Amino acid sequence: MSPEHHRAAEVVAEFLGTKPTSIEALLTWGPTVVVEATVDDSLTVFVKAGANQNVHTEAAVMERVRAAGVPTVDILGVGNDERLPGGRWMITRAATGQTLQDVGRTASTISRTLDELAEYYTLLHRVALPGFGAFADDARGGSLVAWSRWQQETVDDALDSLTRMDAAPAEFASRARQLCRSFAADLDSAPGVLLHADLGDGEVYVDPETGAVTAIVDWGAALVGDPLYDLVRFVGGGPADDERPAQLHPTLHAHYFARSTYDVEHAQRMLKFYRFHICVVEAAWGADLGWTAGHLAWAEQLIDELG
Repeated sequence: MSPEHHRAAEVVAEFLGTKPTSIEALLTWGPTVVVEATVDDSLTVFVKAGANQNVHTEAAVMERVRAAGVPTVDILGVGNDERLPGGRWMITRAATGQTLQDVGRTASTISRTLDELAEYYTLLHRVALPGFGAFADDARGGSLVAWSRWQQETVDDALDSLTRMDAAPAEFASRARQLCRSFAADLDSAPGVLLHADLGDGEVYVDPETGAVTAIVDWGAALVGDPLYDLVRFVGGGPADDERPAQLHPTLHAHYFARSTYDVEHAQRMLKFYRFHICVVEAAWGADLGWTAGHLAWAEQLIDELG
């Protein structure tokens, strides 16, 4: 473990007043530290700190999530420590159950899990907030004035990265930006609500016997934006040939739309646009993983269909 991981373990011991019986450093992306600490048979906690996100903002978002009726983990405490990335930490209780990833997408309980997940998305998306995009530090709302601006800036950053890597031709970048501009009015007519924005099958905990959702975790990427983005982003952060979206999205979306009043044709068009958005972002993010070519091909197909 790194010195930051050791310091995170010390923070747990200082906060709880007892030394954990075991600690484990979890794999994370970027300048983030997460340590799992077992205190005894009845208490396992996680301490998280990150230089690329404000974990105190994440903790405040989680309080909003809980107030909306969406299950997440208990926040035991937050604090400051200059020896940790970002200088801030939070400690949460471990979730009960197992991750959906471990239980499996073909488990006999998957229908209940997806129905409950649709219900929790519905509750989450009733939390209307001011602003758009990433949360401001005070967690009262998004930090941007328009949802289309968040979308455009995110795609622009990805296209700039792909251009620097000589991974995407100039014509593709031009067509991608034009498609974003053509969707600006649709984007800005969407409501601004609380989104998880990075939910995968590793962040959904379930009872392995019943499939009931016990907790939804990892709210560090939460946004204020269009509910439809959340539906596409679920298990959407993988390679272009990832089987999870095709296996899970149809049932999840059907359960979600049964609880809503969306115009089906408009919703499907927006879902396809958000898939394009995610393809461009994942093409850049997953370059070192060999994801770029597959996602760019998929994005070009979607540009043709939408344009």
